[in-house]
Amino acid sequence: MEYLYSIDTKPVGDKTYYFVKKLMTFPEFQGLANVQIGYGMHTSFEKACHISGVHDSASRNLLLAELAKRNISILPVSQATMYTVRPQKTRVKYTVQIAGIVNHWLAERRATFINWGW
Repeated sequence: MEYLYSIDTKPVGDKTYYFVKKLMTFPEFQGLANVQIGYGMHTSFEKACHISGVHDSASRNLLLAELAKRNISILPVSQATMYTVRPQKTRVKYTVQIAGIVNHWLAERRATFINWGW
């Protein structure tokens, strides 16, 4: 079993989108078709690779070399790997109080109590 990678680009509007495919091939079995196991599309080369499952740097370098061979310009890696980190929103916990009459109704039907007096 081996992995094959392919990359294509397409300009949409004023942005270039990268299409990265990760294929699994079985050269030991004659006549078997390749199986696509990953596909990523993004304006960032690094994010497209991450989405498609291409995580090792050697494979990414091969894809970059393929782009360079086709004379397709891309952003430098230092600019392509900068991501905006947004602060996480603080979550608010809400406590739901069940009225005593509901607990009484549940007890009549042999259900357990919901509020334990917290």
